[in-house]
Parts: sequence; C-alpha cells; structure tokens
Amino acid sequence: MRYATKNLTLIIIILSLVFISFIAGCTAFTRTIYVPDGTPVRLREEVREVKVWVLGADGKPVAAVMDLPEGWYCLPMPEAGSSE
Repeated sequence: MRYATKNLTLIIIILSLVFISFIAGCTAFTRTIYVPDGTPVRLREEVREVKVWVLGADGKPVAAVMDLPEGWYCLPMPEAGSSE
C-alpha cells in the first residue's frame, strides 16, 4: 500500500509538470494584433510562392506565382468605380 501511494503521488506530480509546461509553452510569447480591414501592412520576412495577379502585355490580369521580399507593403485592391 505504501508503494502504491508513492507511485500515485509520483504520477500526479509528473502529469502536473507536463500539463503546466504544455500550458506555459502554448501561451508564452503569443501576441495577436488586429489590423483593420483595408489597412496596408509591411512584410516582416520573405513570403515564398505567393499566388498573385499581374497585368499581362495586353493589360489583362494573369495568374502568377512569386516570392514577396521582406519590406514590401501589401495593400488592398481599390474597388471598381472608386476615385482612388
């Protein structure tokens, strides 16, 4: 009976430590910043193989893939008929 109590205590301690480390690891250094819709953002690191629309030689949009380098700004597309 004495060994069973020690084993149970040891198991509870180990599971508690695992649980606490899991919770601490999941919440540490997490920060969420909400950016309003339509606000330009600047890329902090390179983003590879982004699907983009580019204008072809005839002026029509063409589907393409490219790498966006660090420091570029991403802006929303102006809506059709707007004065921008």
